[in-house]
Amino acid sequence: MSHRPLATVVIPVWRDTPLLRDTLNALPPHPGVEVVVATVLGDNADLDELRSNRPDVRWIAGPRGRAVQMNAGASLAGGHWLVFLHADSRLPADWMDVLRSVDVLPDVVGGSFRFALESRDWRARVIEWGVRARVALFGLPYGDQAIFVRHDVFAAMNGYRDWPLMEDVDFVRRLKTMGRLWHSSSRVLTSARRWEREGWTRRSAGNVALTFRFLLGDSPSQLAQRYHQRPAKAVVVMARAPWTPGKTRLVADLGDLAGGSLREALFKDTLDVVRSVAGVAHIVACEPPEAVHALQAQVGAAADVVPQRRSDLGARLVNAFDDTFRLGADSVVVIGSDLPDLPPRLITEAFDALRADRAVVVVGPANDGGYYLIGMTRPNPGLFAEIDWGTGQVLAQTCRIATRLGVQIVQLDPWRDVDAPADLERLRREPVGDDAVRTRQWLSSRGDDPVPPTG
Repeated sequence: MSHRPLATVVIPVWRDTPLLRDTLNALPPHPGVEVVVATVLGDNADLDELRSNRPDVRWIAGPRGRAVQMNAGASLAGGHWLVFLHADSRLPADWMDVLRSVDVLPDVVGGSFRFALESRDWRARVIEWGVRARVALFGLPYGDQAIFVRHDVFAAMNGYRDWPLMEDVDFVRRLKTMGRLWHSSSRVLTSARRWEREGWTRRSAGNVALTFRFLLGDSPSQLAQRYHQRPAKAVVVMARAPWTPGKTRLVADLGDLAGGSLREALFKDTLDVVRSVAGVAHIVACEPPEAVHALQAQVGAAADVVPQRRSDLGARLVNAFDDTFRLGADSVVVIGSDLPDLPPRLITEAFDALRADRAVVVVGPANDGGYYLIGMTRPNPGLFAEIDWGTGQVLAQTCRIATRLGVQIVQLDPWRDVDAPADLERLRREPVGDDAVRTRQWLSSRGDDPVPPTG
């Protein structure tokens, strides 16, 4: 029978490879310890060297969000204790001794280490004192103190709640109801980079204010919007990286070069439409996930590029909504990447409909029997089940399912996506305006040559 390790250290990471490298270096292989790194799907391009250097580490990739990443890491854990360690923190040298000492105390269900900042600045000592006072007075450590918990207790609690912020405060408050917490005097050393970048007073005061607002009843989504300075509304463009195969009906007979340039024109024109809508977060859900880094480099600051989670279209839509709500949005509109001349007012009208009645789902009917836009204020995964994707029945089936689920559908004005050669010919015939600039340029470069029909 295999020996069960004392602890599993779970490290959630997102775009922190250099810091993760230092953290893993401080956790050499040990027979009593297993290490799990929970990465973000599509964010693994620069982790190959770490993977090869640390074959003892287990890796798992999933959607972005510290809570969901920590839960994913815990799902692989075999240790008696789970230790949740931030990628910019290092455990104290005696951390295993601390766990061994509490392992024999049956009333202790979890705990934390003493917070310390990796800085000689006197303000770091003031912040450390304030954290010690908070833990002593209220028994409330934060996630950067390497919270530890018995594995069976974590399972009984169903782990962290899938919140965009305050998941650690909520977890500790629930953990306290399960038994006694042990707060070790051994120091977990955390990088001071965020305090140095954002300002010592500003960051600390902001953290305190967020905690008070949470305890007074503000939702994690509201707090995430405030903390990350994100709008409450988000537009998601479902897009395939233009240089990868896709839109077969449209580009099958164009060849790789012409087809790729057309896909790029459609995508960038659609992104221009989205960027013209003020007061919303702009997100591109990228397929395939391994193209996220390259597409982010191409898009720049115009949008945040996240991976699509592969499956059929219905599941990808469910995941796109879930992932965007997880980041703190409270109204989400999803569109395709083939809408180069979509009037921005239709996106604005979609958000207006959602604001007027947060119980509705808004759709934009497409001329082919599907929809070019769908928006909602909460996940409705049932709307995307049992749909014959790619047929002219998509909208009708969605409306029937909504009626069955008791969901009210609000329909916008119809619009057309560019899904077939006839749609491009329509654009060619229309008067030239200030929309679909790249797509019209692509058409102009072909002169009078029609787009070859498929089939």
